[in-house]
Amino acid sequence: MSQPPPSHKPRTLLAEMDARIKVRDIREWERLKRQVEIKWWESGLVALLFVSGVTVLVTVAKLAPGHNEVLYAFVLGWCGLFVLTLIGCIEFLVLKFRALRRMHEETARHYEELHTSLKAIRDYLEAREEADRERGP
Repeated sequence: MSQPPPSHKPRTLLAEMDARIKVRDIREWERLKRQVEIKWWESGLVALLFVSGVTVLVTVAKLAPGHNEVLYAFVLGWCGLFVLTLIGCIEFLVLKFRALRRMHEETARHYEELHTSLKAIRDYLEAREEADRERGP
């Protein structure tokens, strides 16, 4: 669909550009909002991670060479440390994503408040301009 040519009146052009920018920002906002929404599988990820970590530790405990106690303790300790590090990193990321979601909600609320304030200011200025036009020079 073809777009109409831009207006040559400054106020109309400003309003059109403002509307286009807002539409672009709203689309981008909605896209980002969908990306950070809580997904159904995130809760299961932590449980799955715990189960897989325990499974790796049990597997290493059964397959590590048992005839040398020092080597067995080293392999089991190293594997346990690796699993704990992996779980810790993923938990860290999950906590960061939760914080980003909360930050997004707070930013959205703040954005709406600012948008309402800006609309009130614009309405006030338009009313003043209208009153000045009615009074004349």
